[in-house]
Amino acid sequence: MPPLKIVSQLNNCLEQENIRYCHWKSNEHVDAAVEGKTDLDVLADRAEKVKLKQVLGEIGFKQFISVPFLRYTEIEDYVAMDEDTGILVHLHLHYQLELGEKNLKGYHCPWEELLLSTRIYDREHQIYIAEPNIEIIILVVRAALKVRNRDRLKSLVGVDYFAGDVIREFRWLKERIDLARVRKLSAELLGENASKVILDAIANESQLKKLLSPRNPVRLAVKKYRRYDPITAIRLRWYREWQYLFFKIMSRYFKAPVKLRRTSIDKGGSIIAILGADGAGKSTVNAEIVKGLSSKVDVFPIYLGSGDGTASILRQPLIWMRKTFKALKSLKSSGKPSTGSTKKWYERSKIYQLNHILWAITLVIEKQNKLKRIDSARERGIVVVCDRYPQSQMPYLNEGPLLTTEHQSSSKLLQALQKWELKSYQKMVATVAPDLVVKLNVSPEVALTRKPSLPEVIEKKVAGVKAIEFPYQSTIANLDADRSLDEVILKAKHAVWQNL
Repeated sequence: MPPLKIVSQLNNCLEQENIRYCHWKSNEHVDAAVEGKTDLDVLADRAEKVKLKQVLGEIGFKQFISVPFLRYTEIEDYVAMDEDTGILVHLHLHYQLELGEKNLKGYHCPWEELLLSTRIYDREHQIYIAEPNIEIIILVVRAALKVRNRDRLKSLVGVDYFAGDVIREFRWLKERIDLARVRKLSAELLGENASKVILDAIANESQLKKLLSPRNPVRLAVKKYRRYDPITAIRLRWYREWQYLFFKIMSRYFKAPVKLRRTSIDKGGSIIAILGADGAGKSTVNAEIVKGLSSKVDVFPIYLGSGDGTASILRQPLIWMRKTFKALKSLKSSGKPSTGSTKKWYERSKIYQLNHILWAITLVIEKQNKLKRIDSARERGIVVVCDRYPQSQMPYLNEGPLLTTEHQSSSKLLQALQKWELKSYQKMVATVAPDLVVKLNVSPEVALTRKPSLPEVIEKKVAGVKAIEFPYQSTIANLDADRSLDEVILKAKHAVWQNL
């Protein structure tokens, strides 16, 4: 598979501007990097930093900033969308070699000029990569510096630290090296003792286990490149690790809008609302947008409907009540054909009416609470993707008010509740307006073929999606959802990316 268009464009522009760069690690799977499946780990000439930033902006890369516990001194993050595929490409831009343990990168090995001056052009993937003789040395150094005490303990019970990516890359590089050059370079960069460890490992992979020792020659050779003293390194590494773990728990188990990856520097957070009638492909489009974004940036997906999505604790008993009541009615009338009059009797019953009123009240409270979380997420720079969004213009349809009807109730209490509910919905949208509304406009005929339902209901929902208006600050993207799902998803991704 050829490189993505945006990656080829990046490489061509850097070449035209005479900006030296190379993909400096994991070139065993550089094909995945240029196809957008993994990060582009690029080392660039620090002297060209200003020009490089300008070039990236011109071709569509947007700068993002990592959360503090994943942020390093001379590493920047840029993301771009490939126009043809909608794939997001993450450029992990290095201006110096910061190596070491995860969550710390406590070493700066000053070999940038060596890498850039010896880079080679990979014609197959149309990108400059590191010379294999240097890359294999750096791979061994990286592996030695990442070893933790937990890894040493695991090795005692038979868990191989060097399995997986490390050994696969090591074997791939072994087939492409000049042993004499590796000997010369490793001795110059690390000294004779460390060079011997590397050469022994190349001759016999089992020798890699020597790197598990805390005082192995490779680790000792780069000791002079430490950025922190040992105590500071331990404190900082553990602080970052526990901080990440805390936010991960808050996100996964408490659905808190926390930052775990990176956020936009220029735009900050955004609220994206996906609207569409049944059969418009709303759920699929929503899922694809969340999937594409969450691999690169911080995303907070949230359901704002009242159907099969998450429900608040207040609404859970009402859901149980509805299911129980329907089950009892079904059991009572078993053996008899169902009729429209049976359903109408159920809807006129006092239990149903009470449930409906309580349902509407709890739904308002639930949506108000969710919108507070949504606004908080946007303030933190997170991209919020909303499945549906409250509106006040169409009662009883498309997440509109449930108590407001065409007929005025004679009950003073119900009248008061209707006014309260309507004002609540109006205030919701006015207070927390979405930055982008993606409307999936599908024709009733197509919607019915995709998801059979009552024609009159579908027609109202389809018309409602088109008619709903939002505050002036909201950008509206009207998409033709009659087209193939792949086309609609790509158009939706473009609309979202332009908003970020």
